[in-house]
Amino acid sequence: MARKRQNDPLRYTANLIGLSVAAYLAATALLRCGAGVLLRLFHEGATLANPIAVPEWALGLVNLALPAASAGASLWLMCAALRGTPMRPRLSRRLPQDARLWLFLPVFLGAGFLGNLLTALLQKLLGACTRYTPPAALRLPQSNFALLLYFLGVCAVPAVLEELWLRGAVQTALSRWGAWFAILVSSVIFALLHGDPAQMPALFFLSVFLGLAAHCTGAPAFGAALHLANNTASFLFLYASQRMDGISALALSGYLVAVFGLGAAGCAVLIGRSGVLRKFRPIPRVHDPKNRQSRFERITCAPLFLGMMLVLAARALWPLFAG
Repeated sequence: MARKRQNDPLRYTANLIGLSVAAYLAATALLRCGAGVLLRLFHEGATLANPIAVPEWALGLVNLALPAASAGASLWLMCAALRGTPMRPRLSRRLPQDARLWLFLPVFLGAGFLGNLLTALLQKLLGACTRYTPPAALRLPQSNFALLLYFLGVCAVPAVLEELWLRGAVQTALSRWGAWFAILVSSVIFALLHGDPAQMPALFFLSVFLGLAAHCTGAPAFGAALHLANNTASFLFLYASQRMDGISALALSGYLVAVFGLGAAGCAVLIGRSGVLRKFRPIPRVHDPKNRQSRFERITCAPLFLGMMLVLAARALWPLFAG
């Protein structure tokens, strides 16, 4: 009599994560197609890349709907499939009760600024060695209402929903097999989803920071606050370059750089002296004696997970060869 094959919860979770990534990509593609149809109602030749005669508020609504629907669909899928299981998502809105944890906010902003410098350097190197072309910068609208919609769509909505999905659902689902394992896997997904190969190293390390914040506080809310602050800082630099005159833009950019640099250095010193790191929940090692395969071997045996990671990797590498 054949021995009954036991299901592996890790492979099930990995396949579900791959399915949620597929939902993210599918929702994005469908909404882009739908947005293209709607934009052509304003002008026959209008597209997302060339929105001829399209009102700024309409583009703002499109930029708001895309991340909301994509990350929202992926989050809903994870929550529905894992409800009632030990891997169920943890979506608490609880913020840190220890005020000293907010010292990490300036440190994270400083790390984000260094990540932007690294990205700019990699863009030049990739442009010189491959057919890579940096993605065009987002063009900010002129009206204040449309500017608010752009801020919500570019900064606020992605920060909240991506953290709920990747940290609250994906990282939590994988955490029973080890916190570092869960943080690394969710960070790889976070970096690959953004698509730009020059941004991926910086995004990966920033995502590890966010994953640690979610693990050490037990909720994704603190990571969402850090994520929103970093997006807002990038939005301010973009605002300075596009909506301010040369001297004012230089002054604001210099002020932000000084604040980020000094704030990050000062808060790093305070964190070391306050002993706040000792309050973080420990990150234990996990050994699973029931399975001889490693955790990474088991998730790469999950076909949906492996397939979607290959799709994301191909999408990221395509600009290096296709231009």
